Amino acid sequence: MRVLIGVINMIGELSARQQKILKLIVQDYVRTGRAVGSKSLIDRYKLDVSPATVRNEMGVLEELAYLQHPHTSAGRVPTDSGYRYYVEHLLGTPSVPVSEQIRIRHQFSQVEMQVAASMKLAAAVLAEASGNIALISPPRSTRETVRHFELISLRDRLVLLILVTQSGTVHESFLHLDEAIDQDVLSTSSRALNDQIRDLTFPDIQQRAANVDGFEALVLRQIAALMQRTEQESTAELHSEGLERALRQPEFSQGEVAQQLLEVLRGGALLSVLLPQVRQKDDLRIFIGSENVTDDLQPYGVIIARYGATNEVTGLMGIIGPTRMPYDRSISTVRYVSAILSDTLRYVHTDDQPEH
Repeated sequence: MRVLIGVINMIGELSARQQKILKLIVQDYVRTGRAVGSKSLIDRYKLDVSPATVRNEMGVLEELAYLQHPHTSAGRVPTDSGYRYYVEHLLGTPSVPVSEQIRIRHQFSQVEMQVAASMKLAAAVLAEASGNIALISPPRSTRETVRHFELISLRDRLVLLILVTQSGTVHESFLHLDEAIDQDVLSTSSRALNDQIRDLTFPDIQQRAANVDGFEALVLRQIAALMQRTEQESTAELHSEGLERALRQPEFSQGEVAQQLLEVLRGGALLSVLLPQVRQKDDLRIFIGSENVTDDLQPYGVIIARYGATNEVTGLMGIIGPTRMPYDRSISTVRYVSAILSDTLRYVHTDDQPEH
């Protein structure tokens, strides 16, 4: 009989009772980290069915690869497919509680639309909500252009160049001149050159620098070098928060596993893997265990989304942890905080006021 039920359910949907049991097992296992048995389900949730019925349904869910036996335990734990079914069919559309929304909005109001401070706060909020590692990359333009630059005379033939790109990135560099130029001349020159190169890309600046000489060529070459550095940094910079929380999880309690997690977070490889998989700034993606494209990420669950002011100025944010993670809180918080950071960037890059 059990095999027949399993075959039927592979073709159709899970029954309402099977869905309820799977949902309770996922929630219980996420909360406790311990395999879930039929007796504990009945005792804890007052299910109006016999233990034999629950065991039978758990057996069907195991045959369908939604549950598995861990070692010799009598209980079951969700598989990657079980978590996926839960996320897609049983979770609904989770939302951040109103009281939590008010608290988070108040926290962001304290940083007064500062992009760097907002990023750090976003990572802290995500780590706290999920109990796992929060990831965030700075907002970068997929087509980085010049927004504005300033030239400031420091002493004799030393000039400070301050460059602001369209993504809001600020770079500083020193120019060593062959002869001193006073501040009035520097200001006049920078105003004229700003008008000429505003909204130009790195290749545009390089080409323009090759066609001029003297002081203008020096300035343009330095701006081009700074823009090139911005593009290189955007492929590697990824800030993480909450490692100490994640290491408290039983999945990461062993030294070898913890070291593997540190290796995953190190360098820019993680960002280069995740970024192409999130197509738009409002496209939240969830990768559970074996669904991840690289072997290094397959022990983990990853929730990731873009945030940004436009389709061209975006960053990446999300959560990485064991597949046994609180998907409801994690998903809803990533969505909510992503919207707040997008509001912040729209305020910085346009005349629109953020919504509160």
